[in-house]
Amino acid sequence: MIAFRSLGRFFLLIAFSGIATGLWIWLAGHDLTRSAGELWYELAPISLNISQAIVQRYLHPDIWEWLVVPLLLRPLWEVVVSSFIIFLVLGGGVGFLSRKKRQLYLSDRS
Repeated sequence: MIAFRSLGRFFLLIAFSGIATGLWIWLAGHDLTRSAGELWYELAPISLNISQAIVQRYLHPDIWEWLVVPLLLRPLWEVVVSSFIIFLVLGGGVGFLSRKKRQLYLSDRS
């Protein structure tokens, strides 16, 4: 139970940190309608290349091709909002499923 509750809170933390990062990028004056990959390459090209190498080498090359590349081609605002919604639902769902069941005690009021 504690592990699932912690996992749910971790997903919520990822969701809100993603929104905070998107807000920070917007307040820094960057255009959120540009593709996420283009903006990532502009801000930190080395981390983009390292991320690609790690995912393709240690996880699976298809993860990069079928999951990451389509996200990088989307506008940044769309990636931020959709990932926020996904992690918010995951965190809330895991947290909801890990809650303690409460027993209802019916009092006899006759």
